[in-house]
Amino acid sequence: MMTIIHRFILTSLSLLLIGTNLSPTVVQAATLPTETNSPNTQTYKFDSAELPYNIITDKQGHTSKMFWFPNATAHEFTAEETTDSDIFTNSVTGGHPSNDNVFNVVEAMKGLIQDGLTVTSDEHLDQYLLDKKIFPNINTLTDFTQTYKTAIYMYTWLYQAAADKVINHVDFDSAQAHYEATLQKRITALGNLMDANTLATLNGLFSDKTQYDSNLPQLLLFASANYLTSSPEELVNLDPIASEAKAAKLLKTPIETFIHHNPDGKVMADGVLVSYPLLTPITYVFKAPTAPGPGPTPPPSPQQSQPVIVHYLDEQGHSLRPAKTLTGSLGSRYQTQPLNIPSYYLVKTVGQETGIFTTSKQTVTYTYRPNVVAPVVKNSVVYATKGLNLYTTPTFTAGAKMTHFVKKSRMNRPMFKVIDFATSRNGLKRYRVKDLNGKGTTGYITARSTYVKTVYYANKPTKITVINPKGLNAYAKKNLTGKTTHYKQGQVLKVKKIVSHNLTTRFVLSNGTYISANKKLVIAGKYTMPKRAQAKKAVNRYNTADLTKKNRHIAKGTSLKVIGWTYSNVTNFHKGDTLRYKVIGGYITGNSRFVKAID
Repeated sequence: MMTIIHRFILTSLSLLLIGTNLSPTVVQAATLPTETNSPNTQTYKFDSAELPYNIITDKQGHTSKMFWFPNATAHEFTAEETTDSDIFTNSVTGGHPSNDNVFNVVEAMKGLIQDGLTVTSDEHLDQYLLDKKIFPNINTLTDFTQTYKTAIYMYTWLYQAAADKVINHVDFDSAQAHYEATLQKRITALGNLMDANTLATLNGLFSDKTQYDSNLPQLLLFASANYLTSSPEELVNLDPIASEAKAAKLLKTPIETFIHHNPDGKVMADGVLVSYPLLTPITYVFKAPTAPGPGPTPPPSPQQSQPVIVHYLDEQGHSLRPAKTLTGSLGSRYQTQPLNIPSYYLVKTVGQETGIFTTSKQTVTYTYRPNVVAPVVKNSVVYATKGLNLYTTPTFTAGAKMTHFVKKSRMNRPMFKVIDFATSRNGLKRYRVKDLNGKGTTGYITARSTYVKTVYYANKPTKITVINPKGLNAYAKKNLTGKTTHYKQGQVLKVKKIVSHNLTTRFVLSNGTYISANKKLVIAGKYTMPKRAQAKKAVNRYNTADLTKKNRHIAKGTSLKVIGWTYSNVTNFHKGDTLRYKVIGGYITGNSRFVKAID
């Protein structure tokens, strides 16, 4: 039985025991529920979604959120911000999309916003998570609650035991006795709900002194992988029983509690709803450190905690918002976050965004850059970030509709040349455009920025990644003449500056050459794709990205080198497109249900 506990132990701890690379487990997101007509259900539509988080109760009893992806540009993302998958992924991870969990989180956030959520009037979180099948073979609330609580207990117990080994040098015999009296009994009590391999793996760790001494401390790596970034000195005070009790209470929270109605009337999906592809939300409770026993040494003098100062500056060091001063008791947790500042975007963070108050003063500095918005002028080019229609008149009616362009992946988005401006009968702005996708038809499209954006970058990023499947040429002149170098898809290039050329822009690289700043060809930041793809099921290899002309059958478990990526239906703007991996000899599907991406 493949339970969450089984996945954690057998893909993390057992790998540790045999000396292979460590990596957190990623579970494929489940499908969001669809609308029903039951009178006892209600469907919510979301305008934004919050990042997932762990629920931390510190030793003073204060409970707070510890958000995943500490380098994210924000903790809440709007529907508009999720439309561009590439930019959205980079925003969530702070430009480090290689995080193993990011794909599931991004898809879950987009899914909640795009599809909404249908729940019954009396539904609680336990039913919601049960329906998501995070324990695939559990079908009753009783079994689910028992297994979930044990999972929380196990995570917390293991991290505390690992920290205890590191801090207090707990000997093997004591650790073994403690394990047998606590965690072993809890897991054994689950009976058929637990895979036997899980218990066998743990028994191996606590029945062999060599394994215990060398491998138990390394479990602290998994704490960080699960976004619990506390130091061993803090983790040693984790309370498994209290963490489990907190989880039990959370499970009985009405699901509507996690649907937030903001003062502006918009609705946000709580991070708890986003985190269901993995075992979270995890509730960690810290107990106060054990007081030292009596002895000749007098207790230390009370120490005063120092504040954390948060600055919001531009690149010249000028303050964009007043600095914030965070205070708290010594050893308690603090959390900072960047601000959404109109006309600016975050480029750098210096300091620890999450940590504890210490006896030393700490600073966190968020640095921003002006967000130059490229103007849409006559003869400039825009592309569609969502599906849209082309009409014969600026007033959009069913009779005026000429054709529909579906939503496409970034490198395949339909482009239009803006040849004039107009307004609808109700005063809505429209672009009169020429279709640049083959037919050259003229007509009208919406001018809403959530649907269309300029094709060329207006800001200078520090780095860019080539995403065009055919690569990109660099030139000696900004009119892109005098070819000097060819860069392959996936290459990361340093940008020196951005310059204009007619109604387009060019990036000047660190070597002085020019490349196009077309967003369909390059993306800001470092964008990584897997190095290999392993078949979860038997798949086929084809001659084309549309998966035609089969040329090889790939057996389950086969690992293939990924040499590029593209999407299906490149030139068909009436059909959606799907990720494909380019491998030696052709193309295979990029669907995570069929292949596992390996960095």
